[in-house]
Amino acid sequence: MNNAIFVSINPKATDKIEKRIKTYEFRNYIPKKSFNKLYVYVTTPICELKYIMEISNVVHTPQKIEDEGDGNNLFNEGKKAKYAYRISKVYKLDKPIELSLLKENFNFTPPQSYAYQERYQDLSKIIDEGAKKLIWKR
Repeated sequence: MNNAIFVSINPKATDKIEKRIKTYEFRNYIPKKSFNKLYVYVTTPICELKYIMEISNVVHTPQKIEDEGDGNNLFNEGKKAKYAYRISKVYKLDKPIELSLLKENFNFTPPQSYAYQERYQDLSKIIDEGAKKLIWKR
């Protein structure tokens, strides 16, 4: 399987993910199609497609995750989202793609929840083939 979804994440959360403070992405939904990667658009004021995150599994509450990590305890207490996407690898694009270019060249709209990779096939190919740096992995 090598499927991805596009998601929007705010800059504070992506900063914590990059620093490995946050090791799960929490959501109240899970797409119907299987996926193992997140293409991450960083919201205002950054407004760039900037990261690729590989996901190793998705945990549904009331299942528990390890306590260490930003938001993990809240998830375990049932006070966070319904799903925890375990981040196994984080890549940072060498050349993040600004929103104006995303709109102009790919008719991209930052997802409110998620968008399947198939919606932006040309963009997905550029992201996968482009230069990126591994930030961390489990």
